[in-house]
Order: sequence, then structure tokens, then C-alpha cells
Amino acid sequence: MLATGVVMSALGAPAPDLSAIVWTDVALVLAFRMVNPTDSALGEEPGFRGYALPLLQDRLSPLASAGVLGVLTAGWHIPLVALGNLGWIGVPSTVVITFLYVWLFNRTGGSLLMAMLFHASQGALTFGMLGSTGAYADRAGYVYFAVLVVAVGAVVGLDRAIWRRAP
Repeated sequence: MLATGVVMSALGAPAPDLSAIVWTDVALVLAFRMVNPTDSALGEEPGFRGYALPLLQDRLSPLASAGVLGVLTAGWHIPLVALGNLGWIGVPSTVVITFLYVWLFNRTGGSLLMAMLFHASQGALTFGMLGSTGAYADRAGYVYFAVLVVAVGAVVGLDRAIWRRAP
């Protein structure tokens, strides 16, 4: 939503017509993304946050673990880029958002459920649903990346203690 607001104000994109969104469909997509092992949250989070992250944090700081896991996760998503399901900006966005996942996972006491809900929510509400089409939709991915960078800067800068040692 924040990225859509920036696209509207900075790029002159039309305001989203929220009345056109069928919110029950958004809830259904969110629920489906939670239980479908071939569609992100259930298929990825047990491996990335449930298995790999604790192993990495046994050896590395949470900050270093997030960097390593971000690169691994981005590599996992390269086939989506090749298939046209994810733009190239999705690769660095995946690296950056991994820091938010690590922060969320560690701040919730290692809750895999919270990581899965966060992951599932990413695809339940899309730029297209919010009215970003054509060139605006392409630019929205770059704005989303910038918003992620700011969010990661905030959680790293404002919550320094969590990044030194895993809980």
C-alpha cells in the first residue's frame, strides 16, 4: 500500500479504486497461499526460516545470516524471473526483504507461523489489485524495492541489539 501511494504521488499514477477490490477474494488468496505447498509460504518458509535460518544463526550473527539467506532465497526465485512471473527487480527485493523476515522471526521468538503469514500476505494483495497497470505497474516494483530498503534500514538501525546475537 505504501509503495502504491508513492507511485501515485511521485509518478502521477491514478488512485486505486479500492471499491473494486473483492476483499473476500484477497482473504481467500491469503488462506490459499498459507496451505498450498507449491505457492510460497508453506513451500518455502519451513526450509528458509524453519531450518536454514536457525542453522545459520548458530554460526553467524543474525545480520550476516540474513545476508547469506537473502542471497540463497534470491537464487531460489531466479526460475520465477526466467518464467516471467517475477521481474528482475524481484531478485534484489528478495535479498532485502529477507532481513525483515529474519527480524520478524527473531522478534517473535522463532515463530514460523508469523513468517508464513508475512510471506502469504505479500502475494494476497498485488499492485494490479490496487490499480497499478502498464508502466505504473513496472515502476511499482522499483518503488516497492525502495520501501523495503527504508524498512530494513529502520529495523537494523532502530533495533541494533537483535542483529548481534540470535535470541
